[in-house]
Amino acid sequence: MNTHNERGMAIVLALFLMSIMTVLGASLMFLSQTETYATMNYRMMSQARYAAEAGIQRAGNFLLDPAQYTVPIGVTALAQFDRTKSPIVCLTGCPNNDPKNPNHWVILSATSAQPSNYPVSTVQTAFNNAVQGTLTAGNGKLNYAAAATLIAMQAFDTFGGGQAVVQTWQITGTGSLSGGARNATVEVVATVETPKVPAMPYAAFATADICGALDFNGNIDINSYDSTTILGATAPTMASSGGNVGTNGNLYLGGSANVDGNLYTPRTGVGTCAAGSVDAFTGNLTHVDSIVKLPAVVVYPTPVVPAWSTLAATGPINSAAGACVKLGLTLGTNCFESGSNITVNGLGSTLTLPSVTLGSSTNLILVASSPPAQYNFNSIELNGGSSIRISATSPTQGVLVDVVGKTNTGAAIATPIDLVGGTFASVAGCASCSNYDASMLQFIYAGTGEIKLTGNSGAAATVYAPNAQVVLSGTQDLYGSVLGRTINNIGTGNIHYDRRLQHDFWVAGQPMMGSFSWKRY
Repeated sequence: MNTHNERGMAIVLALFLMSIMTVLGASLMFLSQTETYATMNYRMMSQARYAAEAGIQRAGNFLLDPAQYTVPIGVTALAQFDRTKSPIVCLTGCPNNDPKNPNHWVILSATSAQPSNYPVSTVQTAFNNAVQGTLTAGNGKLNYAAAATLIAMQAFDTFGGGQAVVQTWQITGTGSLSGGARNATVEVVATVETPKVPAMPYAAFATADICGALDFNGNIDINSYDSTTILGATAPTMASSGGNVGTNGNLYLGGSANVDGNLYTPRTGVGTCAAGSVDAFTGNLTHVDSIVKLPAVVVYPTPVVPAWSTLAATGPINSAAGACVKLGLTLGTNCFESGSNITVNGLGSTLTLPSVTLGSSTNLILVASSPPAQYNFNSIELNGGSSIRISATSPTQGVLVDVVGKTNTGAAIATPIDLVGGTFASVAGCASCSNYDASMLQFIYAGTGEIKLTGNSGAAATVYAPNAQVVLSGTQDLYGSVLGRTINNIGTGNIHYDRRLQHDFWVAGQPMMGSFSWKRY
């Protein structure tokens, strides 16, 4: 047989297979190199992103730290901003000559790409120094910086007196990696917001994070009503819901105490509460609608402590005769005496009064106004069926009783508010008002003493004392809302929450950061 023409085929096949193997080997090498580059790019991108987030965090820390940044408050400071626009526009005191910012937005910046535009130069300088820096990453260097644009700003009268301003900032952080094999730049955008929140959204709230911060015993019920639907002395209709309570610690329900609402707390668990392991609830679980977990501990701002009166304590005042002089007021001008009634009128100004003890059915009548008339007492004690009442002509008026909790020499008073022997909040002179409108009388106390509430008749008011121990006693009900460090109901009086308080009183809430987005350059 002639095989002569098949010579050399083996080498051809070998070369062909070698070529295929070479191509496969090169492809695998290229694929491996691609994976290496992809991994490196991801690492560099991640490092640059974390650097940008560092800029975000530094900017957020600056804007939320009162020691570094003071939120503008007051007519003069707020007049520098046009708060009707978003982003906020700077009206006066800003450079306003930056072609990169033709709309004159309010901007704090630590980047060269975007100059600052803020009316206080020292704030601009402090922000620039605080919100940029460098980090080491292997052989490379991470640089971060940020700029913040003021998106919204709202001013309002805060519960407890004074003004609050809340802001929303959009922060753009830039992170870059340099000095390595390749450079990378990432931009991250986030918002930092301080919300405006209701000051009194609960029938009772205890700020302490301990066992029994809320302690309700006996045959009491916590429910709700709406005073906007009733007039005069008409008794409200109670709802079997809306009587929500809250605490940073534990609620104890003993006996047949019942909550016609939810328990709000950052704690979890039901059972025997113990120090170091605080449960959310102890007691009969069927006596509360549900337990709602709060995302964090709720921090209520401490009210501003007003100046105390240097007059000696007055009391007991057993009749109106001569009471105005004892209170340090002028008879016939801002103080009037008639029988057992003592009428005090601030005439648009804050009145500072000493420690006052009332007795023998004496009535202290405080004239309301809009905004609420403020009366500062060193302390208040009711005895012998005495009372504190309101004189108003409109439901938009109110009275703010700010209790200092100090003697005329400045010493702390252990029980600055003791209303057990009397009652409060009976509205006179207003046909369109409700005796059960809890927004018309506000008790404010910043100290750590004890507050004793309720007595021999029902009362409508709000009590805001985030650092105090509140004790409710007696047999009659409290209409409104109470906030204290701890709240202990040792009587048989119910707590009826006035739902109108959800939209009447406000405080600045806890700042929050969110809405992250990012992109790579």
